[in-house]
Amino acid sequence: MKRLLARKMLNPFGVNANLASLARGYYWTAGVVMILAMLIALLEGVGVSLLIPLLSTLTNNSNSPSGGLFAIISRIAEGHSRNERLLIVSSLILFFVTMKTVCQITANIFAAWVDGHVGQAIRSALSERLHAVGYSFFIVQDPARLLNVLSTESWKASDAVRVLLTRIAASGNVLVFGILLLLVSWRLFFLVLLGGLLMRFVQTRTEARLRALSERTVVTNQALADRMLFAIFGARVIRLFNEQLPEHERFRSTSDEVRRAILRTEQVAGTQGPLLEAMHGYLFVFVLLVAIFTGSSLPVLAAFLVLMNRLQPHLRILEQSASGFASASGHFNEVEWLLDPRDKPVAPHGEQAFDGLTGDIVFNDVTFDYGMRGEPAVSGACFTLVKGRATALIGPSGAGKSTVINLLCRLLEPVSGTITIGGQPLSCFKIADWLNRVAVAGQDIDLIDGTIAENIAYGRPDMSVAKIRDAAQAAHATFIDQLPQGLATLVGPRGLSLSGGQRQRIGIARALVREPDLLILDEATNAVDQETESGILDTLERKRKDMTIVVVSHRMTTLAVCDDAIVFQGGRVVKTGPLTPTLEFYAAAGADIDKGVDRSETFATPTSTER
Repeated sequence: MKRLLARKMLNPFGVNANLASLARGYYWTAGVVMILAMLIALLEGVGVSLLIPLLSTLTNNSNSPSGGLFAIISRIAEGHSRNERLLIVSSLILFFVTMKTVCQITANIFAAWVDGHVGQAIRSALSERLHAVGYSFFIVQDPARLLNVLSTESWKASDAVRVLLTRIAASGNVLVFGILLLLVSWRLFFLVLLGGLLMRFVQTRTEARLRALSERTVVTNQALADRMLFAIFGARVIRLFNEQLPEHERFRSTSDEVRRAILRTEQVAGTQGPLLEAMHGYLFVFVLLVAIFTGSSLPVLAAFLVLMNRLQPHLRILEQSASGFASASGHFNEVEWLLDPRDKPVAPHGEQAFDGLTGDIVFNDVTFDYGMRGEPAVSGACFTLVKGRATALIGPSGAGKSTVINLLCRLLEPVSGTITIGGQPLSCFKIADWLNRVAVAGQDIDLIDGTIAENIAYGRPDMSVAKIRDAAQAAHATFIDQLPQGLATLVGPRGLSLSGGQRQRIGIARALVREPDLLILDEATNAVDQETESGILDTLERKRKDMTIVVVSHRMTTLAVCDDAIVFQGGRVVKTGPLTPTLEFYAAAGADIDKGVDRSETFATPTSTER
């Protein structure tokens, strides 16, 4: 029974299997809520039923129920004087009211506890899914949709838990009050039952419409979230192109779409409530007239009408929660979509321990396709990153360099082909072991919202302050010493309180402090001045004997630190061999190389790779 109630509570649409599974540990709470609700209704119902002997005493009416529970209630305090009888019955009514109040407070506190824990389970599950899913998921998904699920839909799903618990409680109340009404007068009870069925028919007419409107609201909310993201993260480009007014108009238009979608939903839901309330009123009057014309006694009629009146709020809760579930179906479905693992790439894994880079890294006919470009980002790549040497990845934007880096870091897995290390497939190693020996510094690797020290030690929280300072010095981040709080300086969200060059130097320090076997520099110095870059490159020259280095850069001065070069065009490797950083070579390779360098140096031409 408890399990059935819980599934109904957390699976109102019959599709949210993952949401329901989150609450598996809370199935028992559905039974507790139902028991408390029925106890509250019973205490209130018995208290209301005591109106029969109370009114019978006041009116000296002996026409009371002749059998059953209400016959026993009507004879309470028989044999006492009229005043004693009134005092006893009134005291009993106050007792039941007090007990009902205590149980109601307990039920409210318990519901809040369940609401909080199930909501936490939903949010934690969403976080777990986002951190467990493969990186390629984020490449193809709309960030606005993900933000909307996390910031809006998850809270709506969490808030709905309390409504669902209230629905269970209302069901228990309706059940108990229905039984009490049946015991008071079965004829009047069946009139109420027929009226309730009619109201349910009217209610179901609007639910399908509300579900469709809910889906529309979710779509418009996602579009608005997209506009919000661009207004914040696109602030610079908006102002550079003087697009503030057009962007504001686009935002206003999208926001108005959200307003209209919500208004249409509220119009449908707002019509249903008053209509059902009017039907409750008609039913109340109809029952009263039927009772009068069939000769029901005043005490019985009064008790029935009070019980019926107390039943109505719980019926309204059931009605409102039903329309609320229909309105929230789109939000639930969005949360369910993100929780569902079936259509999402799995994160890389491996079983073999990785103790360190002991051999070359070899790409054997590696292909990767994002599935949305019409052609693979990397196609049939064959090359070797020699252990202990620095290799430059060269080519125009979109040639496949960033994809190769993502493959090296195992953010992506090859569609075909293999990457081996010392003859062993990279995919067989434990991902944590591998990433502990890899470090990346680049132009687009964000900082966290914390201190400079926390950013440098990110991923290695046990790093000593001395090593953090050494790494900062190696990255020539001398600006840190000039800050009032030094390493304790907060960098702001995504490090935006610092300049681009300062962020890059912190990123390089974060990479160096890991003392990696494989160091990847992806445009890691393009925002620093030439003097700082020279100092960083000197540091790399001193440390390179302990590392294998991969460099992506459009600066000849940065590439000069490399021993070898791999040239990409259109996702294919077109040349490999010893580095020859002449301007003519880079132009032939299609790379956009910084020309502010000395062209007098000449090197041997690299070996061609025919494919």
